[in-house]
Amino acid sequence: MKNLYYLIGVILTIGFTSCEDENYGVEVNNFNGNVAYFISGKKDNYFVSPNADAFKIQVGATNKSNSDRNYTIEVSPESTATKGVDFSVASSTVTIPAGEYFGEISIVGIYEGTTTTGSELILSLKGDSSDPAMINNSFSLSIFQKCISDLAGNYSVTTTYGFHDFLPDFNPYTMEMEIVAVDQEAGLYQISDFSGGLYSIGPYSTSYETDSESFTVQFTENCGKISWKNQSDAFGPCIPTERGINSVDFSSGKITISWTCEKYGENGVSVYTPI
Repeated sequence: MKNLYYLIGVILTIGFTSCEDENYGVEVNNFNGNVAYFISGKKDNYFVSPNADAFKIQVGATNKSNSDRNYTIEVSPESTATKGVDFSVASSTVTIPAGEYFGEISIVGIYEGTTTTGSELILSLKGDSSDPAMINNSFSLSIFQKCISDLAGNYSVTTTYGFHDFLPDFNPYTMEMEIVAVDQEAGLYQISDFSGGLYSIGPYSTSYETDSESFTVQFTENCGKISWKNQSDAFGPCIPTERGINSVDFSSGKITISWTCEKYGENGVSVYTPI
């Protein structure tokens, strides 16, 4: 029985060889011949902005050849991404040039057609009868629209207060305010007197000696959703109101922010209208 196991091992050793790609360290088992494969692995994400660079998918071969090798790029019918809507591709084939190990597929996202929920592009390679061997022969690219944040500017802000110490006076109140970009690419902004005037112009300024810096808040906007953490007024933490509206209406440009201060319960809904 041991001799039988030994014989099987010898046959397998002769039949299969292992080579390691000299540039990428990818170990590929092949049957004494060329194997083409997706170097990039099985899956990746592509976030598309209006000026996004193309997404490069690298294809490798285990052996060099004296002539160009062309492989057909096939889109799986299970893909939810649509050519001409979510993406474009320059060629339906990928070439590994003569004397080379690698080729490249270039996928260009179409910003107007993509969505923030994303779509899936599933690709495979197909060789001809002389070069059919494939492994890792499926690559899935999740294509998402990258949200572009652009809230900085001047607004007319109307705040309706749910509670403060001087109700029903000073309710509602409208004033002009500025949203300042701290890191616009990251969607990070800052507002002085997040209370909408209660702390800088209203009765808190005279009774409690607050000012616009007493309630300066940094918040983040991501795909229309407003959030913040670790922010406070002069008295303690202030948080997004539970089940309150904190979002951007992109059709009108209006921003709704619902805030609550935990120490004494001040809260309000501030609606920012661009001016």
